[in-house]
Amino acid sequence: GYVPDQIFNAVETGLFWKKMPSRTFIAKSEKTASGFKAAKDRVTFLLCSNASGNKILKPLLINRSLRPRALRGKNIKELPVHWRANKKAWMTAGIFTEWFEECFVPEVKIYMEQKCLDFKVLLLIDNAPSHPVLEHPNVQVIFLPPNTTSLIQPLDQGIIATFKLYYIQRAFQHILDAVEQDNLTIVDAWKKYSILDCITYASMAKEKLRVSTLNSCWKALWPECVKSGTSVPQASMET
Repeated sequence: GYVPDQIFNAVETGLFWKKMPSRTFIAKSEKTASGFKAAKDRVTFLLCSNASGNKILKPLLINRSLRPRALRGKNIKELPVHWRANKKAWMTAGIFTEWFEECFVPEVKIYMEQKCLDFKVLLLIDNAPSHPVLEHPNVQVIFLPPNTTSLIQPLDQGIIATFKLYYIQRAFQHILDAVEQDNLTIVDAWKKYSILDCITYASMAKEKLRVSTLNSCWKALWPECVKSGTSVPQASMET
């Protein structure tokens, strides 16, 4: 048997990291500002958390470019995300395997040692084509049944929406501060907003996810592991 600390769910989500909700001034001005195509700047995030909510792993971020200008001179290994890249900023079987072997396994092994638990864990993933069959002596990988992701996949139950909401709040505040402190127009402030800003605010958004929120999202799949008094997060945002 497994305890909630030993059962993990990993899920990917696309994030248009420069796209504002369509009713904002920034979205309207984008249609008229030459050379300003923020909405096309898309990255993929992979989030992974356990059923207790006590452990959310360092996120994986897939960008189009491996060495964007904003990261020049930065040590990629010291970023608050695992940094990968391909032309479409999409998850691939190769990147997922790399994440599993180089990120998930070592991070979870350390966590199990800290918790004085056997390094014996379950990893639940959906059956996306980018998720290959993986084998590891200490990790049992289980694929969720087809077409059930939106119904039972834990991190799909409000966590992704909450993460994106926190991210947008931080990004908005950054633009507001730039307008007020640097005397920039909103469009100019948004043009200067870089992938490094995205990484910073996504990391802050991840840190804001509470243990009880991460635990409550397992209600549909494993109601017994959800501590009483927690409710599934409801986050609404326009994407």
